[in-house]
Amino acid sequence: MKIGARTVGLTLASGLAAMSVLGWGASAAAEPLTGVYRGEVYSNPDVINAYSTWLGHEVTMGQGHQAKDTWGNIENPSWQLSSWSTWVNAKPGRRLNYSVAMFPSGQGSLAQCAQGAYDYRFKTLANNLVSYELQNTIIRLGWEFSGNWMPWYSGNGQQAHFAACFRKIVTAMRAAQPSAGFKFDWNPNYDISSSDLAATYPGDAYVDYIGFDLYDQGWNGAYPVPAGCTGSCAQSRWQSVWNAQFAPALSKFRTFAQAHGKPLSVPEWGVNDAATHGGGDNTYYVGQMLAFIFNPANNVGYHSYFDYQASDGHHQLSDVDSRSGHGFQTEFPNSAALFKSYYVQTPTEPEPTEAISTTQATVSPTTVTRGTSFQVSGSVTSSTARSLVVKYEIRNAATTALVSEKSYTAQAFTAGQTRSYTTAFTIPTSLAAGTYRVDTLVFLPDWSKTLLYRNDTPFTAK
Repeated sequence: MKIGARTVGLTLASGLAAMSVLGWGASAAAEPLTGVYRGEVYSNPDVINAYSTWLGHEVTMGQGHQAKDTWGNIENPSWQLSSWSTWVNAKPGRRLNYSVAMFPSGQGSLAQCAQGAYDYRFKTLANNLVSYELQNTIIRLGWEFSGNWMPWYSGNGQQAHFAACFRKIVTAMRAAQPSAGFKFDWNPNYDISSSDLAATYPGDAYVDYIGFDLYDQGWNGAYPVPAGCTGSCAQSRWQSVWNAQFAPALSKFRTFAQAHGKPLSVPEWGVNDAATHGGGDNTYYVGQMLAFIFNPANNVGYHSYFDYQASDGHHQLSDVDSRSGHGFQTEFPNSAALFKSYYVQTPTEPEPTEAISTTQATVSPTTVTRGTSFQVSGSVTSSTARSLVVKYEIRNAATTALVSEKSYTAQAFTAGQTRSYTTAFTIPTSLAAGTYRVDTLVFLPDWSKTLLYRNDTPFTAK
């Protein structure tokens, strides 16, 4: 959990293009449910309403976290539940996404919990949630359990105890309030190992969502992005972190959830400032995350953006201040604009895609040898006089990881003109043999809008 608890200048279009590149279509559908964390807003949940105003979309799920200090603040945090009850019940369809502690720091253990020692305490919590009319709450029980900063850390041989503890608490709360409709989210961090995923899983009967938290922090040397590294320089760093850390994790969780027939959730995610090893104003990360979340094939039930300036990382995109006003200025303006664009369609001057056409890119030779140069050729036609950016990308067809790219900027077209492009690429020998593809993209000259995207040229590398 990110609670204590510079802008690199790439344009909005780069994030939007990232969604297309993955083949994950954007959608503003009602599902998955959109939530937000705006700090522990017990006395002022109106900050969520102000966030909805900023977003241009009514957010119906607010997120809160239990304290980890006493049993009283786990069983009956009345000061917290009362405030959430007021917000949830002010409008139909609202619900609480509630991070619930398994036991207080230094006052319990997973082994004792696994034996049922705390069952009565969670029956009390269930009763109190219902007494405050917080039925249908999504409970993040023992959230971020794969992190060693949590009292209920599942490592160091505690995997089986964690799974048993989870089962005991779910059983106790359901027994106390069988009609409450509580949903239980089993929520490690994104970087949990595959073996620990299996060892800590409590069983399908006890899990409603399989969640993961994922912040834009990189550890492969690409972050922080140096001052002055903008445009394609920043983009390459963002992509390297995504390809190395995040894309494999998303695939791992998607596969695991599908195997268990459960929807995914993303209870916490956000951009990160450079001072805390983040990518800064990273539109690529935001675009990829939104594309994954809203792709129906990934079956994401809900997501909750961490719109907060925490002591261990800045993440806030909105302009909402602590008084529910709109006086805050984000340090991530491009990411904020991209995030909002998913919900608010701002009228712009139309750029009809039929005014631009491309040939399908060709690869020569048709089967390429890794480590050896090959040619990608194609042409672009514009029906009107304009300046454009033409770009070719080579991607791994299976993982969508970017391998290489070439951009032709400031390409001046006369009306009806066709311009041809030939680019030399190489698949490094360090990459696996298999199927790759060529993507063709066309942008406005300032990269502010993607006019055309196609990814229809697969080829084999041996």
